[in-house]
Amino acid sequence: MTALSEGNMQANGITIHYYRTGDDKKPSILLLHGMTDSGQCWPRVAADLEGSYDVIMTDARGHGHSGTSADFSIALLAEDAAAVIRALGLEKPYVWGHSMGAITAATLAAAYPDLVRAVVLEDPPLKDQPLFQTAPDKEFFQTGGERQEQYGWQWLFELRALPREERIARGFALNPNWAKEEIIPWADSKAELNIDTLEPALAAVANAAPWREVISRIECPILLITGDPELHVIVTPEIAQEAAQLWKHGEVLHISGAGHNIHRDRYDETMTAVRAFLNRT
Repeated sequence: MTALSEGNMQANGITIHYYRTGDDKKPSILLLHGMTDSGQCWPRVAADLEGSYDVIMTDARGHGHSGTSADFSIALLAEDAAAVIRALGLEKPYVWGHSMGAITAATLAAAYPDLVRAVVLEDPPLKDQPLFQTAPDKEFFQTGGERQEQYGWQWLFELRALPREERIARGFALNPNWAKEEIIPWADSKAELNIDTLEPALAAVANAAPWREVISRIECPILLITGDPELHVIVTPEIAQEAAQLWKHGEVLHISGAGHNIHRDRYDETMTAVRAFLNRT
């Protein structure tokens, strides 16, 4: 991949950091990462798409090198994405989001239909019950706390405490099926995360607008990418089927053998299908 350019912009009272492959003469695609990741966590996708697209990857507020604030919601993340599109003069970009980034992309398309050409939703949190338990107080998230394990985030605190080389080595151990180039930015993003963001981010996902309402309001084409429930994806076959009854222009892509990180687990299958979707929308 050619060297990425990067920059900052001011939006909604914070600094938003972004990366770009650098050719604004091509159609644009905005990539929105999941919780605890960063804009640099799309290395293979950006490298593969840069020949045909102007690829922009943002750090969500509180993640990577973007600023943070006391306010955190999916609606606010969608406003941040809209501000990026406007500030960079992107003309109806495609938007591909993973997890938290996927529900952000859906909310963006629903709230700002004039800004988005089509959306790719990679295992978004479409659930009727909260996905995560949150900790009872801020101090717990700042210190790690002895109750980490019951809330499912002990791995993150342990990872953040390691020196960088050991953190990267742990990344390889935790994700043995991922391509090598995915591991370093993934490991770095965990240290870059503003830990004060974790609790409000969990709450934001839990308290996002009802997903049925969001999906039904989207006017542009949708590609919903799902994986295998036994590998701990969020979107079940039943939810995918219900979503398909609600949207105006959408399709479901199931990738066998993939968990929540679908494009990392089954990269070639995912990219072939996403490219085909982008080409026909």
